[in-house]
Amino acid sequence: MGVFLWLLGSQPAAACTLWGAAGTAVEGGGTLVAKNRDWTPDHRQELSVLRPAQGYRALLLKAVGGAEPGVKAGVNEKGLVIVSATASQVPGTQRKAARQKKELMSFFLTTCASVDELLNQIKLLRRPVFYLAGDRKEIAWIEVAAEGRRSVRRQDAGTLLHTNHYCILDPPDLKRKPGASSTQRYARMSELLKDPPAPFTVDDFIRFSADAVAGPDNSIWRTGASPAHKRTLATWLVSVPAAGSPQLYLKTADPGEPEQVCRISVEAALSGDRDRIPLDSELCHDRPPG
Repeated sequence: MGVFLWLLGSQPAAACTLWGAAGTAVEGGGTLVAKNRDWTPDHRQELSVLRPAQGYRALLLKAVGGAEPGVKAGVNEKGLVIVSATASQVPGTQRKAARQKKELMSFFLTTCASVDELLNQIKLLRRPVFYLAGDRKEIAWIEVAAEGRRSVRRQDAGTLLHTNHYCILDPPDLKRKPGASSTQRYARMSELLKDPPAPFTVDDFIRFSADAVAGPDNSIWRTGASPAHKRTLATWLVSVPAAGSPQLYLKTADPGEPEQVCRISVEAALSGDRDRIPLDSELCHDRPPG
């Protein structure tokens, strides 16, 4: 019993909160896809542009430096949005041991125009992780367990959310129970998404992203009980209309830097030949009319 309790207590607080809405749940239709990115504050983040020789252009949130660099969220020119969250019930060594195609999020963004096309390539997902994806018509989350076991939930007129524990799959030999932060964030976001008086707006989702009622380590926006604790480093929120350019709201909180807020049209971001968009640039405050 003592060893079991120690295992539970030592579970890392790896975290992200993913949520979205589609169809009649969104003001004006289309979809909203959001992620609060929580991680160790050992790196910086940047907004970069992916321009493949073949395929779709994409706007990416990348972690630069630290223990886990790489793409953390993205949206492409067709309006496909993809965000991910750590499956923290699975130890990191086991997650990394699973062999799959490298830079998979970038691959999906450059080759898929819709959730449907993404799901047609779901066999490529073999590493334990959670994804939330959206396009102009629907949202979907994907749970991936060891050995490529997968579960999908789709929604074209409602909401979805995920944190860092399995909700549908029950992987065998899973010794870790869901962490307190993951379960509390899941419960709080469920409450915020329940029975809205009107369809959700971007401003509603921004307000949800800043929710801090459960303290420094268990809130949707986490500040960390100590400087070394994992905390919220970014909010990535994309509004994808039924027609027209998607709009990105990005808030970053890099360690040692002031918070930055960027509102930008994805069409404007992908124009020209730039490969990175500074968060303090004029382009990054291209707020859509209305």
